[in-house]
Amino acid sequence: MLANTMLLILVAGFAKITEQTFEQIQLKTLKNELASHLGKWILAKLNNTLNAVNYQENISLSGKNAELYWLVKQVNPNLITLLFQVKTSDTVPKVLTQ
Repeated sequence: MLANTMLLILVAGFAKITEQTFEQIQLKTLKNELASHLGKWILAKLNNTLNAVNYQENISLSGKNAELYWLVKQVNPNLITLLFQVKTSDTVPKVLTQ
C-alpha cells in the first residue's frame, strides 16, 4: 500500500515536471518567433523615419494569431526607444510578452 502511494506521488511529480518542461519549450519557441518578427520589422523600418506614435500589427506565433503593439518614443533627438507588447487575439486577450 505504501509502495503504491509512493509510486503514485512519483508519477504525479514526473508529470508535473514534464508539463513545466513542455511549457518552457513552448515559451522559448514563441520568444524565438517574436525575435524574428521584431528583427524583420526593425530592418524594414531602418530606411524610414520612425515617428513617435503607436503601431499595431497582426502576426502569427506558432500557428496562433496574435497582435503586436509598438510604441515609438523619442527620448532625445538622437535616441528612439521601441516598446512592444504581444497579446493573443482571443476574446479575452492574454499578454504573451512585453
